[in-house]
Amino acid sequence: MRLNVGSGDRPALGWHNVDSPSCPHPADERVDLTGPLPWPEGNIEAVYCGHLLEHLHWAQCRHLLRALLPLMAPGGQIMVVGPDVAVATGMAERGEALEVPLGAIKAGSCRWPGDEHRWDATPAAIIRLLEMTGWQQVGQVDWDQVDGMWPVAERGPRWQYAIAGRKA
Repeated sequence: MRLNVGSGDRPALGWHNVDSPSCPHPADERVDLTGPLPWPEGNIEAVYCGHLLEHLHWAQCRHLLRALLPLMAPGGQIMVVGPDVAVATGMAERGEALEVPLGAIKAGSCRWPGDEHRWDATPAAIIRLLEMTGWQQVGQVDWDQVDGMWPVAERGPRWQYAIAGRKA
């Protein structure tokens, strides 16, 4: 199984799209990602968290990432993509075009309940979070090196980070 958790308005073909019960978008399954996870252990080969973790509180992120690990198949992979506020701010200061307003990159768009950022999920913070929850081989991936298997909705915005990890 390949999970696209926090799929929002970006469901991915060939992935099991999961979103919160309060999200207004279509999903294959509604799950409270802050509670117990319903999938069997050792069954997940890949988890994609695209623009999700910044919408959860830090403790909720720790819970989710720890809870996913035993569900992963050996060698299972995770990809976390999100907004790098520092990069976006620098781009705006240099007059470079952003695909969305800088305020939305910093704070979320508030288009539906939960569509606001609760913390500044920097690449360094995400790496630390993944490592402290038991993920291995954690590191930032250059956009040009993100494997096409990952359902990254928007590959163009250079203000996004991509962090990968594996289950040992």
